[in-house]
Amino acid sequence: MNNKMYKTGFFILLVINIGLVVLFALGPRPPRPESGIKNEISRELGFTAAQKAAFEQMALNHREAIHTLEKQEGELMGAFFNQLSQTEPNGVNEGLLQEIMQLEKDKIMVTYRHFEDLKGICNEEQLVRFERVIQRILPVLTNSSGRPARPDQPPF
Repeated sequence: MNNKMYKTGFFILLVINIGLVVLFALGPRPPRPESGIKNEISRELGFTAAQKAAFEQMALNHREAIHTLEKQEGELMGAFFNQLSQTEPNGVNEGLLQEIMQLEKDKIMVTYRHFEDLKGICNEEQLVRFERVIQRILPVLTNSSGRPARPDQPPF
């Protein structure tokens, strides 16, 4: 009797596990976030096929430029914080800090120019919708949720 219950339980768990594997393997894939916002902007502005192609290239150029700047920033941040592991730290390296701040400024300007260029490919009708699109994606651009800060909770 006891052996029969173990066999039954084993087969039930086996069927459940196989079902879960099939569900995860054949289930729908979640959309990629970066393509989602790009498609949403394109849809909301009502881009033509030519505008979509131009926007795709602009988005690719923007992504590459930001990636390069973030890579440089990561290297500088590593060097900056590695100062802490020195046996006799010489204080904060202001030069590294200025370079990090300049890269942050460069990232902001690359993104600003990207949206300027996006605005440049819009026709008159799309320019009216462009303002609404910018207001909707502003929280993404500023890394904020659009909600007021809660002073009673820590930021992490």
